Amino acid sequence: MDSVDRMGPPGAPMIVFIHGAGISRKLWQPQLEALSDDFRVVAPDLPGHGGRVSERFDFPVAVETVERHLAETDAECVVLVGQSLGGYVASEVAARNPDRVSGLVLSGSSAEYHGWLGLKTAVSSLLFRLGARSRWIRNRFVASMHDRLQSRPITDQQATAIVDAGISLDAWGQSGRALVGFSLSDRLSTYPGPVLLLNGADDRLNRPAASDRRDDVPRVSTEVVADAGHTVNLERPRAYTEHVRRFAETCCEQNGA
Repeated sequence: MDSVDRMGPPGAPMIVFIHGAGISRKLWQPQLEALSDDFRVVAPDLPGHGGRVSERFDFPVAVETVERHLAETDAECVVLVGQSLGGYVASEVAARNPDRVSGLVLSGSSAEYHGWLGLKTAVSSLLFRLGARSRWIRNRFVASMHDRLQSRPITDQQATAIVDAGISLDAWGQSGRALVGFSLSDRLSTYPGPVLLLNGADDRLNRPAASDRRDDVPRVSTEVVADAGHTVNLERPRAYTEHVRRFAETCCEQNGA
């Protein structure tokens, strides 16, 4: 099974989309289709997800997955867009490769999993992994996700592509555990470029946390998409895509691309 989607002109400014936990690169189908006329859009699967479901999730390997795409492109402007788990991966990639990343968009990725939230996440991640051992629970989880997708303003084809590419409760648990103790503020402080924290108004964890990150790092800006929660790119795909488009265009203009 393929583990990366690529669309758009090879020589155009590039946007790399990094998916969240338990899902796959197909999370970004609405954005890939909408932006591929003007950008080279790339969406890889992280280890343990989608076409790489046979692998265990490993955060450093996830970072290396994205770094390979940076190394392979000659685009003068590269913007990283990450949702949930993917946002934390993107922030690590940007901190390690500041000269290759022109801008960073993080969605559902503003919180830091320390203290009580870290403990809660570690426990829930363990429960997800235990639940994944039950076929009945796995099937219920996938069915629930499918129902949610059907209620989103995306096409039936996009919803089907997301489900068919794989939804994994075990990968959700593996990935959540990897975020415990991760310091987003440290990564954002290390990266010198522009950062947009783009959250749904109803994301009760990450929307308020974005204000804290903005206070920590002056180069961080925040935007809120109305009538959307954690999976903002699927709940308000057009509004989300336009935020990403404007940010990427600004970054590339400033970069001279």
